[in-house]
Amino acid sequence: MKKAIFLDRDGTLNPDPGYISDPKDFELFADVGKALSKLQKAGYLLILVTNQSGISRGLISLPQLEAVHDKLERLLQQDGVKLDAIYYCPHHPDHPYEGITHCNCRKPEPGLILKAISDFDIDPASSYMIGDRSSDIKIALKSSVKPILIGKTPIAGFENVSTYETLSLAADAILNNPII
Repeated sequence: MKKAIFLDRDGTLNPDPGYISDPKDFELFADVGKALSKLQKAGYLLILVTNQSGISRGLISLPQLEAVHDKLERLLQQDGVKLDAIYYCPHHPDHPYEGITHCNCRKPEPGLILKAISDFDIDPASSYMIGDRSSDIKIALKSSVKPILIGKTPIAGFENVSTYETLSLAADAILNNPII
């Protein structure tokens, strides 16, 4: 079985101005590429799992989302990083998308990670979910992967979750202390 790093997008890899629909508005935080490169070289699959309810809300189209993700991948390539997969949820409980409002793929539900675990034969016990919100912690716990929070302080109710100010610091912690 393989080990993986599941990654939230907005607020974790890039600033979150809300519903990025134009690639020119997408930039990575400093050192994200370098941090992901170290993790990939250590044998971790890199899998993006992201809620994109802007699709169901009519704020972003699928081609726009694909263009933003194309830019993400081009920026990561500058550091030799290639994401192994991108999984996204277009749904929102208040905005039907293709007739769906409730699903198992909208974080904190575990559908995106469970699909990736099945698709790639991933060992949850050797894997991490890195994100900046309680929904990222909850999806990790629901899918039996280790949660890591990106932020300045722990989230109330999740004080026991390892918290790092940057993805780079989280990557170093994983590499220096697997299953922290």
